[in-house]
Amino acid sequence: MASQHILLTIFCFLPMIYIADSIKCWTCRSDADPKCGDPFDNSTLPITDCKLQDNLPHIKDVRPTMCRKIRQKVHGQWRYYRGCAYLGEPGIGGDERYCLMRTGSYNIFMEYCTCISKDGCNGSSQTTISLSLLFLGCAAIYVTLR
Repeated sequence: MASQHILLTIFCFLPMIYIADSIKCWTCRSDADPKCGDPFDNSTLPITDCKLQDNLPHIKDVRPTMCRKIRQKVHGQWRYYRGCAYLGEPGIGGDERYCLMRTGSYNIFMEYCTCISKDGCNGSSQTTISLSLLFLGCAAIYVTLR
C-alpha cells in the first residue's frame, strides 16, 4: 500500500519536473514584426529552442545558453531584438533584474538584457510555475491518501 502512495506521488509531481539541457527563447526583431516590441505580444510568435541554433562563424563551438533582449534607440526610434545569447552571464552580476546600458553619440541608446531563469524569459512577464498543476497534484495525493 505504501508503494502505491509513493508511485502516485511521483506520478502526480513528475509533470512539474523539468530538467533543462537547453533554453527556449523568443526570437524576433521589432523592425520586421511590431509584436516584438514592448509591450511584447508573443501570441503569434513561435519560441525557439536554442540548442537547435546554428553555431556562429566567429565563435565556433560556443552554444547559446541564455536568452537576450536588446532595446535600442537609434535616431529617436526604438528597436527591439530578442533571441538566444551565446556569451556573457545572466543579468549584471548574475542578477537578471538588471541590464547593461550604453549610450553613444548621435542619439543612440542600448539596453542589453540576458536571462537563463526559465524558457521565454526574454519576453515581458511569464509565470514561473503552473499553480493549477501544483494544486491538482496535491489534491490527487490528498484524495488518494484519505
